[in-house]
Formats: sequence, C-alpha cells, structure tokens
Amino acid sequence: MKSSLPDPASVDLAPQTPIPVSVLSGFLGSGKTTLIRNLLSNPAARDTAVIVNEFGEIGLDHLLVEAAEEDTVLLGNGCLCCATHGDLVRALRSLLDRRERRELPAYERVIVETSGLADPGPILQTLMSDPLRLSRYHLAGLVTVVDGVVGEKTLAAYGEAERQARLADRLLISKGDLATVKDLAAALSEMAPTTILDGAVPDLALLFDFPPEEPRERSFDGPVHSEGVTTIARTFDQQFSEQQLEDWLSFLVERHGERILRLKGIFRIAGEDRALAVHLVQHVRHRPQPLDNLPDDQPAGQVVIIGASLDDAVALFAPLLA
Repeated sequence: MKSSLPDPASVDLAPQTPIPVSVLSGFLGSGKTTLIRNLLSNPAARDTAVIVNEFGEIGLDHLLVEAAEEDTVLLGNGCLCCATHGDLVRALRSLLDRRERRELPAYERVIVETSGLADPGPILQTLMSDPLRLSRYHLAGLVTVVDGVVGEKTLAAYGEAERQARLADRLLISKGDLATVKDLAAALSEMAPTTILDGAVPDLALLFDFPPEEPRERSFDGPVHSEGVTTIARTFDQQFSEQQLEDWLSFLVERHGERILRLKGIFRIAGEDRALAVHLVQHVRHRPQPLDNLPDDQPAGQVVIIGASLDDAVALFAPLLA
C-alpha cells in the first residue's frame, strides 16, 4: 500500500525566528503604563502584544493601555514574580495559540509589564530556562523605569526598587520634563545604560534593541519584598464630580502622601458622558487623563491604593463619600 505521508525530504523544517520578549519593570508609579501607552501610539508598534500584571484586587492597567486592547493579556491578582509566574508561561502560550489560529494579528514582539512590587529575577529565569514551553520566544532584555521625581528616595527606601534597577539591561528615567534628573541619571548609569524620557513618543528600540555584549551576571536570590506594604481596592456605584475627585486627592496628598506609594483609579464623571483616570505617587499628583471607550460594564468608579501602613481604609475614603 502506498503511504499517504509526505516525503520527509519535501518538508520545510526551517526554524522560525523566535519572538522577542521585553520585560518592563519599575516601582509603583514610575510610569510603566504611560510608557507602554505612548509606545503603542507609534504606528511602528502595531505588531506588539502586551501582558500586564498588577498588584491589587482590581485590574486597571488593561483599561489604561487602550491602544493594546485586543492584544493585551491581563494576568490575575498577586505578584508575577512569585504567586503567578506560572501564569506568564500560560499567557505567552495563549497568545501564541491565538496568533496561530489567526484570532490575533501576527505580532512580532511582546512586552511583559510587571507589577510595581515584582522582583524581576524569577521572571527572567522563567524566560531563560523554559525552552520546551517557550521555544518560540526569546528574552530581549529587562528594562526598568525609574521615577524622575521620587526615584532616588524610593531606591533608598524599598529593596524591590533597587533590585529592579540593578537587574536591568537598560534604565529609563521617567518624567524628565517634570524634574531635573541629570544627577539621578549619572548615579544610575553605574548600574546600567540610562536614558531620560523627555515626553516625546519613545522608540521601540529602547525595549528591544540592545548592543551585543557578554551576558550580564545576575544574582537571582530573592524575591525581595518590603514589609507592611498593603493594597486597598474599592469600587463605587455612585458617580463623582471632577471637583470632588480633586478635593479628595488633595486630602490624600496632605494627610497620607508619604505612605501612598501608588494610587490609580478610573471614575465616570457625574452628569457628563466622560471618564477620568486619576494617578497619585506619594506627594506627586498627576493631571487627570480623559479615558475613552470605557466598557459599559465597568462600575462608576474603581480605585486601587498601594501603600505602607495604610491601616484605616475608612479614613482614606471618608472625604470622598461625605
């Protein structure tokens, strides 16, 4: 009987080019999501998929990274480096399966945004040491964002921030247009090559193009986690005015700014057909950002606060609900 199997000599077994994966790290509020949003506004980034991890009970970053909506995978609650690093493999495989079924465009690169409290060491280990399940991917590098306003103080106070910087292949200093960061850049350059982000649309090369050199020696001991850091999440059925939100954020800065490492929230504005994303990093408030295309099933308001020794959650929200 004649075999129906193809002649092995006629089968093209040429290896496929691995898809580069860039890990984007950085402490709470350093500007990772803003960087990704700006990157994805560049037409050159249209073939980029994004995996987002968060620390908290409510996932918000996937709503803030609007340009990546269809190609974004949001990992669940917890710390990507320890509690859910297995999900990273599953997320990458899921992306690849959907790509091969043509449910997603044929993306050419992947950005993994870690949570602000994640130790990137185990993530790098996973990407470098799991060739069986991740043979279609290769690690491009680790890029860490450092806050140009409070970065120096944060690096000194939190072991996670320092470790994220020391393991990086490249450091990006955010908010370069808000503060004088040259001294910080000079200090950080001893750890890794450093670039100041000046507000222009960043180039994908910052995350994917690294000069050829000997592999870096990295210590993967850890993970490192600061004690006393907690997360508080709330959703709201009622809508608030923009002034109510402004007054509430002012209260938080004045009374609790030192202890609030990161606040991010999304609120529908009362009486108006619009929503705002609000952000706070310690004593630094950022201008509320209009948020388009908010899904209809999203609540009127949702917020995550990550901070040190935030014991009285009721007191944090009392002025907003008064």
